[in-house]
Amino acid sequence: MTSFNLEPLVIVLNAPRGNYEVTVSIKSHCDTVFSVFEETAGFVAENREISNGTSADIMFRTSTDDGIEVIIYCDGDITATAFAEYIN
Repeated sequence: MTSFNLEPLVIVLNAPRGNYEVTVSIKSHCDTVFSVFEETAGFVAENREISNGTSADIMFRTSTDDGIEVIIYCDGDITATAFAEYIN
């Protein structure tokens, strides 16, 4: 894994017990490398390169007993959002 120099970006989603499909949208404000981690799913994206001004959507499934925490490690300036959709 890349040695990331910046603090991770953490997104916490309130979600009751269940299974979810999560979408993380990342927009880059410079050329950078990022990784996305979620406790149950593990690394869902590792060392992905993204160019300045471009976006990437990362989708994965996970289960939770009490909330979903998405951690994004990166070396540059990004903006990120996440949402979770309940699935059976």
